[in-house]
Amino acid sequence: MTLALAILCLLAPFSVLGLLIAWHIARPQRSPADTSNRLNKARLLWFAMTREEMFLPIFPWLARDERDNVEGQR
Repeated sequence: MTLALAILCLLAPFSVLGLLIAWHIARPQRSPADTSNRLNKARLLWFAMTREEMFLPIFPWLARDERDNVEGQR
């Protein structure tokens, strides 16, 4: 029982993150988006997780170390 509780406590943050992602994909869409944009949201999430190099021209801070982003470029 203690082992199961320990595993549950370790996995809880990942479950919460998964629920948060699912909610943002499934939540009601704001205008001007229609309900078919849910598939595009899931596709965008997939691209962001697997093909981050596609976003570098749009978000150049993705190519830098986080410390450089916080301290500013020198």
